[in-house]
Amino acid sequence: MKFEEELKKLEEINERLQNKETDLTEAVELYENGMKIAKHLDKQLSELERRVEIVTSAPGEEAIVTEPYQK
Repeated sequence: MKFEEELKKLEEINERLQNKETDLTEAVELYENGMKIAKHLDKQLSELERRVEIVTSAPGEEAIVTEPYQK
């Protein structure tokens, strides 16, 4: 699943969790699912950040200083 699709799913889960009509069992399942998606998205972002740093510091280019991404 693409990053954007997973982010949209996480947003949908968030909306359902905020709905006061969601029962406790469903809320716990939604929360667990949301945490799995959030961890996966965080991993994807970290990988993309490393790729950007590699591209911006490619050999043969002017010296480019990269700094770790600040969250």
